[in-house]
Parts: sequence; structure tokens; C-alpha cells
Amino acid sequence: MTGQPSARIHPPRPAWVFLTSWLEQPLAWTALVAVSALLCGLIYFGLMRPSHPARPRADFPARPRIEAAIAAAQVRLAANPQELAALVELGMLHFENGAQTYPDAVNELEEARRLGSLDSRIFYCLGVMYQELGLYPFALEEYQRHLRNSPDDKEVRALAAKLYYRQGDYNAAVKEYERLRYHDPNDPLIIENLGLSLWGAKLTERAVESFEALKVAGGLPGRRAQFYLGQIALEAGRYQEALGLMQGSLPDDAEPDYGIPKDRMHAAVAMVWQKLGRSDEARDAWQRVLKFAPSDAKAQAALRDLNRRFPPKKAKKR
Repeated sequence: MTGQPSARIHPPRPAWVFLTSWLEQPLAWTALVAVSALLCGLIYFGLMRPSHPARPRADFPARPRIEAAIAAAQVRLAANPQELAALVELGMLHFENGAQTYPDAVNELEEARRLGSLDSRIFYCLGVMYQELGLYPFALEEYQRHLRNSPDDKEVRALAAKLYYRQGDYNAAVKEYERLRYHDPNDPLIIENLGLSLWGAKLTERAVESFEALKVAGGLPGRRAQFYLGQIALEAGRYQEALGLMQGSLPDDAEPDYGIPKDRMHAAVAMVWQKLGRSDEARDAWQRVLKFAPSDAKAQAALRDLNRRFPPKKAKKR
């Protein structure tokens, strides 16, 4: 359809609670690393997955004629309120018209289904609209219905997998991405999202296999995979390995980020330096975070703590 809005989901960032006394606790940095790993995965998942493409219908009216078509369908329904074809058509037209008429479209398509319509387009359209309206469990239910009718629809399976991940059902996301990869074994985005889902499901060894394959393939997915491998090494306490992987994946300052914001990448590097006991390097890394995100409360708190416990060395007077 034409004029269909994007279905991209931008997962909310969790609040960073960063108290100075909390940073001094022995397990504080370990907990922070785990949260950071999940955060970066979520950021990538929200930013990199393409939105669902439009599905044009040859018989659908052009946008300037949609209002006239809506009026015509309403006239038909006024004459016969239970004409299912007119009710479905009106719902599809309101769907096609954009987000401002989604509530009407949802009501009309749900009513058509209640009255017995078997039009399979209802599942897809309701899924997209429920997703856009933030009603993710309802969207997943509609996508599942659609996939039972059209199991080879890769677009909807990717949307369902993304929603499973968003809701924390990582094992279900893994199953969907595995099915997608079966049909497209070399698609780097599918491999990457499968790796992220495996990581979320705590199937770390398999996640590493996915990320290693991406790293070897290179390109932007390969650089992101290298950073994920660094995070996994950090979680496992292999700090020197984590540092090498993360530093090797960092984009230059003038280079645009490639799905993971630069401030989040430098924050992870700062954590590694701190775990290695290198306070000066950690301080520099946190300052780089603030260069890209001046209001980052996490970096500000970490710098205050570092400066209190390990004051910067004063330059010697000549």
C-alpha cells in the first residue's frame, strides 16, 4: 500500500541511576556492564532494522481520491450496515489514509472480523496499526494470524521477531530469526539480529558464532559485531581482549555512527579502562562520551567519582 507509515520501533532507553556511593560497591561495574550490553543491543535493534515496505494495490485509489472512496464506502454501509465487503474496504481505506485515521480503521476491521469476514488482509493491517499505536501484544497476535495464512511472508516474520525481542521473549525471537536465516542464510541483518536475540536468551556461545561470522564478512555489520564481541568479553572478565575488540570497532570522530551511538561505544571503552585500573585512560574515555553527549548523567557521575578517588595529576612546574 502507498502512504503507509513506518513501523520502526525505537525502544526506550532505560534510566541510568548513577550514584557516587553506588559506584564504589564491588559489583557495581559488573552490573553496569550488563545493562550497557543490553542497551546497545536495543539501540541497534531499534535503529537498524528496516521498516516494513509498502504493499501497493493496483486497484487502490490514488491519495487525492481516497476521501471520495471513503465517502462512497460510507454510503454503501449506510444502505446496508452489514455489507462486509464495504466495511472491509472502508477499514482498508482508513488504513491507507495514514495514522490519523487508524482508530477508525481498527474499529471497522475488527467489526468486519466479528461479523465473519475472512479477508486475510485484516491480520496484516491490524498488526501494523496496533504496532504503530504501541499495542505490541495485539500486534504480535495479528502477525501470528497472518503468518499462519502466509508462512513465507518474510517481512511480517521480521516484524514479529522484532516485537518478540522488544517484549523480552528472546527465545521466540531466536526461533523467528532462525526461520528467516534458513531462507536467507547470508543476510547480515538477519544474522546480526539472530546474534542479538541469542545473546538476550543467554545463549552466548551461539551468539558469538553469529557475531564472529559477521566480523569475518566485514562491512558495517562486521564492525558492530566486533563491538558486541568486545562487550561479551567484558562480561566474561576478559578485559584486555574486550579493549582490543572495542577500540578496533570505534568509528572516527568525523565518521557517522553506524547504528550504535558513539557515546555508548566510548562509555563501554571507559568501563574497560576502569576495570583494568587505568584511571587516566578511563577519564579520557568518559570525557569523549561527554563530547558526543554533553548531558549524559552517567558519564558526568563517573567522572566526578574518578576525580574524587583518583585526582588528575597536576603538571609539574618548570
